[in-house]
Amino acid sequence: MEEKIILEDENGVAREFDLEVSFSLGEKTYVLLTEGEESDDVFAFFIDEDEDGEILVPVEDEAEFALIEAEYDRIMDEEYEDEDEDEDDDDGEVE
Repeated sequence: MEEKIILEDENGVAREFDLEVSFSLGEKTYVLLTEGEESDDVFAFFIDEDEDGEILVPVEDEAEFALIEAEYDRIMDEEYEDEDEDEDDDDGEVE
């Protein structure tokens, strides 16, 4: 089951997002959110803290977004490799 996150936009309208992935990169923790399977849009945020606790801050810097994208691609590549290895193990064949 995917984790749901509800955020308010600049007009005060609540929008529901699915947590695609979260990961640490450097000294920040990033979260990538989508608006469901029907949407190809991915929204990148980093976790920061204010007086009320943790908040999500949108990533607006293109260079930072490029780093996030590269890390996401690396994570997904590793995940697919792990799935392929699991399938190979299930075949009963020895490499």
